[in-house]
Amino acid sequence: RLISVRWDFDGSGAYPFSHDEVDGTSTSLTLSASHAYERPGTYFVTALVESHRTGDVGAVHGRMETLGQARVVVG
Repeated sequence: RLISVRWDFDGSGAYPFSHDEVDGTSTSLTLSASHAYERPGTYFVTALVESHRTGDVGAVHGRMETLGQARVVVG
């Protein structure tokens, strides 16, 4: 079950944006996020998705992480 989806929009390794509607009850979700860049460049946006067998959003152990990444070119 999905327990967390967080975004790193600038490749810094920090994930400052998360989806509050991810509550550990679903095995699949459709989410969207938007971000505005202040200057042109190439950015590597990363989504960090975490799941847990029982859907425990507060679990410290047993979290499974998956990363998805896309290159964004701002002209």
